[in-house]
Parts: sequence; structure tokens; C-alpha cells
Amino acid sequence: MDIIGSILTGIPVFIILLGPLMFVHELGHFLAAKRAGIRVEEFGMGFPPRALTLFKRGDTVYSLNWLPIGAFVRMTGEEDPTDKRSFAAAPKRWRIITLMAGPGMNFVAAIVILFFAYLLFATRVTDGQYRVDDVRAGSPAEQLGMKLGDVVMTANGVDMTQHLDANNTRPPTVLPLKQQSQQSIGKPFTVEVMRRDADGAQRKVVLQGTIPATANPDAPLGVSLSMMAVKAERTVYTVDQAFVEAVNDTGNVMVSMVRVPLDLIRGTLSIEQARPTGIVGITGIGVALIKQNDIQGLFPFIRFAGLLSLILGLTNLLPIPALDGGRIVFVLIEWIRGRRIDPIREQWVHGIGMIILLALSAVIVVLDIVRPISLP
Repeated sequence: MDIIGSILTGIPVFIILLGPLMFVHELGHFLAAKRAGIRVEEFGMGFPPRALTLFKRGDTVYSLNWLPIGAFVRMTGEEDPTDKRSFAAAPKRWRIITLMAGPGMNFVAAIVILFFAYLLFATRVTDGQYRVDDVRAGSPAEQLGMKLGDVVMTANGVDMTQHLDANNTRPPTVLPLKQQSQQSIGKPFTVEVMRRDADGAQRKVVLQGTIPATANPDAPLGVSLSMMAVKAERTVYTVDQAFVEAVNDTGNVMVSMVRVPLDLIRGTLSIEQARPTGIVGITGIGVALIKQNDIQGLFPFIRFAGLLSLILGLTNLLPIPALDGGRIVFVLIEWIRGRRIDPIREQWVHGIGMIILLALSAVIVVLDIVRPISLP
């Protein structure tokens, strides 16, 4: 019954969360193609099979399709330049503009969504609790019996709930749990956690043991933690402040996209922490944020939608075959060489790229199911 309930909840969240972002992306391609004089044969709302033809204007059929997810644009001759009004025959600058317009619309949508999220729905976490996101093998935490997803209530009888004031929205530099465990090196240690059972019920569990004298003082327990909101209050932003916060969020995501690969190389970020999430994982996060509505309202969900729009735009600009960025690379190569790459070869490259992307997506979906990403 829980599985059926999760599916019934997940499908509308998936449609509400990803559908509009995919629609905006394709709308960008559509508007740019029309402006470039490229023949658009069909602009479909949702994915095929076609449910009905809404109307036809000029060369374009506007259709409504059975799968209510996003949209698609079908242009004439995307790799065939023989038709003068095909995409492939369009001037190079217009091909690049058309390809970039999809991600560009995602960027615009991200700013708009984030702006209204802060202006109309913003909340601030006032109380938070630590949740265990990772337990290292062989660590004192593992010996104590701590598990992934445990919410830490007390440590040595000290309440671990963090009360954050208006000027301190982040956890303290020295985590109280870390502080308590440092003081208990070589001594008995007691921690009380809230743990969710397989049936979804929560129960308190008291864990007792001794932290070895040989434990690392910088990480006595050997766990990774995140702060989970347990109480929040409404925060009012002016128009200017909401716009600044939206721009800051956008900048932070862009910096993270560059920094994550560097952190992986340096070893300061684990592969598990940096692993991508797919449709199942994104939907799961959306469902979890909706369920937190009683604490932080709709703000986390709407903000997540804005950040997701930005990530979709940036991901599509990666120079990978089959993605917009990969197609842009081919146009740039043509510009440099002075002649285009054989359309058949280009089609093969994008086809192989699509197969690889689909295979990678399948792996990510399996990971999302087997090891779902937990929310901070």
C-alpha cells in the first residue's frame, strides 16, 4: 500500500515539478527557431503519442499529447541542410542561438521562480536537528549502532536541537554532537536518536558504548551530518532583496557546477556526495519537500524548482553529444573549419551519445531506488 501511495504521490509531483521546466526549455527552442526562419513542423505539449491536434498556424502543427510532461519541438532537417528552411541550413549564428535558447529560457525561469519564492513564500529555519547522512565503516558510530537517517535527539543527555536566531541561520562552527563526542573519547558515550522503521513508523532508540581512545579527535564518531529543519518562521523580503537572493542562488549553483569536479579530484568530496540524481531521485526530493509543508511551507519546494531549472539549463549546455551543448560544439567546429561535418557522421555521433545518456540515466534511476538521496 505504501508503494502504491508513493507512486500516486510521485506522479503528480513529477508532472508539476519537471513538466513546466521542460516546457519552458522547448518553448525557448521554438521561439528562437521561428525568429530564425527555421520551419517548425510541430510544437507538441506533452510527449507522444498524440492525443489531438489543437490547430495549425503556418507550417506548424500545435498538438496535445498523451504524456503530460513538458513539450517537444520538431524542426525540419536537424542534420539535413538540403531544405533551405531546415535547421541544418540556417546560418551558424542562428543555429547556435536556437540551441542556446532552450537552456537560456531555463535560466530566465530559474531567476523568476527564485524571485517569487523569496518574495512570496520565504521562510527561515529557527530550530534544526542533526541527521546522519553517512556512517563510515569501522567507525565508533558504527560500533555504537548509529544508522543512516538517524536523527540525533540527545548526546550524553544534552539536547542536540539547534536554535538559530535571525542573524545566525547556519549551525555553529563546532557542532555540539562533535563537542560531546570529543569529550567522550576513551569514555562511555550515550546518544538518543529517532529512527524510522521499515514500516515508516518512528521510534526513539538509545545507543550506548565507548568511543575508543584511538578515535580521531577531529571526527570522533566518523559520521557525516546534515541539519534537518524542525521549526521555521515566515521571512519578509522586499522586491530588491528577493531579486538579490535569487541572483545569489543562481551564482552559487554555477560555482558549484565548476567546483564539484575539482573537489572530486582533490578528494575533498566523495563520489556518493557528488553523484547525480535522475527522474526518480528528483521526484523523491520533490515529494519529501511537499511533505515538509507543515514546517517550511511551499518555500523549499518552489526554491528547489528554481534551482532545478538552472541545473537543467547548465546540464544541457555540457559539450556532450545529443545535448544542446554537444550540438553547439559541432556548429563551432564547422565555423572554425569553414565547412560542415558530414551530416551522417554527426547524426551517428549524436545517436551514440543518446544511447550512452539513456544507459547512464538507467544506472542513475537504479541508484535512486536502491540508495535514495536524503534531504539536508
